[in-house]
Amino acid sequence: MVQAGQQQNQQSNYQGSQQQQQSNQQQGLSGQGSQFADRDILQLVLNESKHTAESINSYILEAGDEQLRRDYMTVLGDVYSQQKQIFDVMQQKGYYNVESASAQQMAKAQSKFSGQMQ
Repeated sequence: MVQAGQQQNQQSNYQGSQQQQQSNQQQGLSGQGSQFADRDILQLVLNESKHTAESINSYILEAGDEQLRRDYMTVLGDVYSQQKQIFDVMQQKGYYNVESASAQQMAKAQSKFSGQMQ
């Protein structure tokens, strides 16, 4: 009698576990599981794009073949264009706010960098 009760318990636990797994799978398929906000996705894509540009820049600097170097430079230009598009979307949605620099801040930055170039 005790064994029969234990078997029923195990069977009901197993069925409950299966139902929970099916429910979890359905939530995942319907997009109701863990969700990312648009802002999070765009930020991830922008960050990945920045890392890609860094890598390609290294490839350009280390390329021994001139044609390969030009090809990498073309790809880098494409990556920069994509970064700009992502940035523009983020800015339009209010996810990435940039303060405009004052004329005084601009002049200070220009003098700083012009001094370094000499």
